[in-house]
Amino acid sequence: MTYHEKRNLVTSVIGLLVLVSYLIYAILTYNEGSVESLSLRFWAIAMLIFIGIGIGSIILAMILFHIVYSIGLAIRLKREDTSITDEEINKKINQLLKTDIVEDEMGKLIELKSMRISSIFVGVGFVVSLLSLILDFSPVIMLNILFISFGLGSAFEGLLQIHYYKKGVHHA
Repeated sequence: MTYHEKRNLVTSVIGLLVLVSYLIYAILTYNEGSVESLSLRFWAIAMLIFIGIGIGSIILAMILFHIVYSIGLAIRLKREDTSITDEEINKKINQLLKTDIVEDEMGKLIELKSMRISSIFVGVGFVVSLLSLILDFSPVIMLNILFISFGLGSAFEGLLQIHYYKKGVHHA
C-alpha cells in the first residue's frame, strides 16, 4: 500500500467512526423524545461538537500515522541494511517522506474523480432532506440527513481514492 492509500484509509476510517458515533448519539437522543432534542439549536450544537471531534481525531490520527509510518520505514531500512547508521536512516526517511508526500498529476486526477462521489452524496442528501420536509418530517430530520450525507460523502471520497490508487484512473 502506498503512502496516499494508507493516509486515505486512516482518514476514512476515522471519519466513518465519528459518523457512526454521531448516528448512535442521534438515534438514542431522538428516541429519548426529550423536548430539547426537538430543537434545531440543540442539534446544531451537537453537530458542531461532532465536527470538532472529527477534526481533532483526524489531526491526532495523522500525527500518529506519520510517526508510525516513519518508524515502519526505519525498521524496513534497518532490515535491508544492518550496517546503516541512525543518521543515514534519518536522511533516507526524510528523502522517502518527501517523495511520498508529493502529489503528482495522477494524484490530482484521482482527487478530482473521487470528489465527484462526495458531491453526489451531498446532492442526493440535499434532495432527500428537502423531500423529508415536503413529507412533513421534522426539520431535525432534515438537518440530520444533510449532516449524514456530508459525512458519508467525505468518507466514500477517501475510500474511492484508495480504489483509484489501487486500480488506476482512466481518462474518460
